[in-house]
Amino acid sequence: MASQSLKDTIKEKIATALKENLKMDEREFQNPWATQDKASVLQESRCFGDAPIDSEKCLNLLTRIIYLIQQGEKFTPTELTDLFFGVTKLFQAQSTRLRRMVYLTIKELEPAEQEVFICMSCLIKDMNSKNDCFRANSIRVLSRVLDPAMAAQIDRYLKTAIVDKNPFVSSSALVCGMTLHKSVPDVVKRWVNEIQETVNSQHVMVQFHALALLYDLKKGDRLALHKVVTSMARSQMKSPMAECLLIRYATQTLLSERDPSVEKTLMSYLDSCLRHKSEMVTYEAARAFCQLAAMDTEGAGGHTVLGYDMTHATTILQIFLTSPKPVIRFGAIRTLNMLAQTRPQTAARCNCDMEPLLSDQNRNTATLALTTLLKTGHESNVERLVKQITSFMSDISDVFKIEVVRAVKGLCLLYPSKYKVLMSFLSSNLREDGTAEIKKDLVDALILIISQVPASREVGLLHLCEFIEDCEYPNLCTRILGFLGEEVPSTGQPAKYIRFIYNRMILENALVRAAAVDALSKIAMKCTSLRRDVLLLLQFGANDNDDEVRDRISLYSTVLQQCVDENNEAAKIGYKDLMTAEVNFSLDALYDTLVSQHESGRLDGPVDVSSLPSAEAYAATAKAQAALQPEKKKPGVPSAPAKQTAAEVQQKEAEQKATANAELQRVITEIAGEGVLGALQHSCKPKPLTESEAEYTVQCIKHQFKAHLVLEMYVSNTVQGVVLENIEARLSGLAPNYTEVGASAISRLEYSQNGSAFVVLQKNENEEQGGALPGSFGAALRFLQKDEGDDLGYEDDYPVENIVVGTGDFMFPRALQQGQFKSVWEQLTAQGVEATQKLALNFKTLEAAVEHITGTLNMSPCDNTGKVEQGVRGHTLLMSGTFLGGQTCLVKALVGMDPGRGCVAKLSCRAKSDKVAQVVSSALL
Repeated sequence: MASQSLKDTIKEKIATALKENLKMDEREFQNPWATQDKASVLQESRCFGDAPIDSEKCLNLLTRIIYLIQQGEKFTPTELTDLFFGVTKLFQAQSTRLRRMVYLTIKELEPAEQEVFICMSCLIKDMNSKNDCFRANSIRVLSRVLDPAMAAQIDRYLKTAIVDKNPFVSSSALVCGMTLHKSVPDVVKRWVNEIQETVNSQHVMVQFHALALLYDLKKGDRLALHKVVTSMARSQMKSPMAECLLIRYATQTLLSERDPSVEKTLMSYLDSCLRHKSEMVTYEAARAFCQLAAMDTEGAGGHTVLGYDMTHATTILQIFLTSPKPVIRFGAIRTLNMLAQTRPQTAARCNCDMEPLLSDQNRNTATLALTTLLKTGHESNVERLVKQITSFMSDISDVFKIEVVRAVKGLCLLYPSKYKVLMSFLSSNLREDGTAEIKKDLVDALILIISQVPASREVGLLHLCEFIEDCEYPNLCTRILGFLGEEVPSTGQPAKYIRFIYNRMILENALVRAAAVDALSKIAMKCTSLRRDVLLLLQFGANDNDDEVRDRISLYSTVLQQCVDENNEAAKIGYKDLMTAEVNFSLDALYDTLVSQHESGRLDGPVDVSSLPSAEAYAATAKAQAALQPEKKKPGVPSAPAKQTAAEVQQKEAEQKATANAELQRVITEIAGEGVLGALQHSCKPKPLTESEAEYTVQCIKHQFKAHLVLEMYVSNTVQGVVLENIEARLSGLAPNYTEVGASAISRLEYSQNGSAFVVLQKNENEEQGGALPGSFGAALRFLQKDEGDDLGYEDDYPVENIVVGTGDFMFPRALQQGQFKSVWEQLTAQGVEATQKLALNFKTLEAAVEHITGTLNMSPCDNTGKVEQGVRGHTLLMSGTFLGGQTCLVKALVGMDPGRGCVAKLSCRAKSDKVAQVVSSALL
């Protein structure tokens, strides 16, 4: 009884002590190492040389050294050297605990190559000792400090260690191999047999490390890697960690290429892993299916991945959403969030189990659940979801805040009728404290919603006006003011926005004040009733202390004064050109024309800017003329070879292009006569007419002129021992749109030589086409082929693919500055015409449709609209280009995926010519 009473008393005391120690949240945590400093540690390091060695004291000191290094404390090279030499003295001690700390410290100190030899003999001695702990740890240290030149000397020791019976030693040797493979791969490759043997080990960690090292050795050889992955997929692995690693390797193989034989084996393996008894393996397999779903565009919209049903994978993730383990819930919702970006309908099956996660204690899990629901949720749930977001936006990190903002933006575009709720949420976050990146994303979202949802314009503009009242980022404020200047005139009551803009003109820095002046002037020129009020406001800033602001106010006030006092609407002529940086002609050409008039004495004659060439045409003509000029060299100065800089490379490419233009002008003059074709409008990109492996490769380059088309057939001879002579291009099917004027031939092409044959075609004018005449010509080369040793040769015909002339060939892609598209689009509203075409496209994804539209029209995407955001069902593509004749052409394409009709698009084209607008808008029919 006494012994039982004693036991109960001891248990009670232990329980009380444990309760006191576990109440960490009730006491402030104190770091026991917070008082450590480098000076005291260096001073106490003298104890390493004491005899006998005090193991406990040295252990404590080594722990402090590692702590300081991990905290980022900087040691000088001399201090590191002294510490290293001191630590090596501790190899004399036989304490196992101290030896393990010595190994850790040496790895952290990272000694220089000239110092490593001090401890090499000790490490090699430990590697061959009978103590497995010493053997394993010494191998790990050797992998970090070993000189690559000495790797061959310990090769046999490491090979033996790989197949050692002790899993700790074997695993350490494999880790050493991973490190050495980066510096001495040839040595590690000799261990392949031993590594393959350990892949079948019964120990989970050895199998994991063996598979990782085997993959590193084989990843450079595609066929060998496929063989390893497929063979391992057919076997049964003992280690769940190795199984997860193999799943990742199988996924990488499937993502890299589509090989039917490999694909069937690996997809069957991934499907079998979904039924594995380990949670981590089933999760990794489900995650692999979701990654492959993003790549498999053929199965988009369905529940198949590479022909396999992924319903089981989503079911596993759905089960994991209700797991009691936080890490499993986080992994499952993160994977479903990734799936929702490409296949929202598939992820929507799990919505009922995602909603409870909105109240999860882990804010990251709750945020991912919320953004996933925003991508997959129904319109009726929008208000409830927004309330959930608002409750914890202040508790999540900036990365997740940006993710939430983007999800809300996509939801508003998906359900436009909910714009009030969603825009209110975005504006409330604008008023909260946040980084510039978050504010920029919020402003971008509001501007995009205003542009895409017409009903939200006035509400959104007011939100932006309220934001600039307290905006601390001048770049964002400037952008919003520019947007207000474009949008406010089209609202019902533009006067109510004037106050917000004027406040910026008198209260902000010079950059924002200048933007406010521009915005007020744009509003005044478009709103006649506000001109007097805006003119009065501008006059208050006439004495601004910044030159740029004063000059803008003076210029705009003069124009507005003429419009107000004299009621002279003609004063607005040229005002739109004044407010934009875009010009349709070359400023260098204008300068040359003015200089020519000044030298000829015609000072009173006006300059007709419509006759001036575009900047591209002027630059091409200047380069062609420069190429015809002989290069001047200074006498007596030898040219020294030097390494070319990037500028020199660009200059050389420009010279080569200029030389090609000069050669084109020379050939055209010989065929058609001087000045008959006029100035070159633009040249198209080369289009291959043969396979790249063909005997003779042929590319066609189309050079566009006002009334002519020049086809350049660029021929390469890739057959050794064969010479081609008198190479001519023969075309058929020219009528009715084209007539051949003449052609030139390539006199001789030897092996590995290139040359160009030209054909000049005249356009049979068609007024309805605006000079853009389509065509499809049969093409073939005719030449005299001479084999090596044959002087006579024989004539041969070499057919190539048809030459197709489409609408895109008459367009030169011309990029606009960021944010400039809208102003040019509005400018063409008054000065040009618009043509619209509705289309049904045969594409399964928005990315493919956008790429097809851009490639067919051969125009440059503007404002980063060439890339489609993941997970959206609609996209607006903005493009610009210069059509034949120097006419600016803009296109706005609305592309969307309709469940019933597939991919649909609405194409709107604006240009100054009605014929050009009609031709471009009909190009995809």
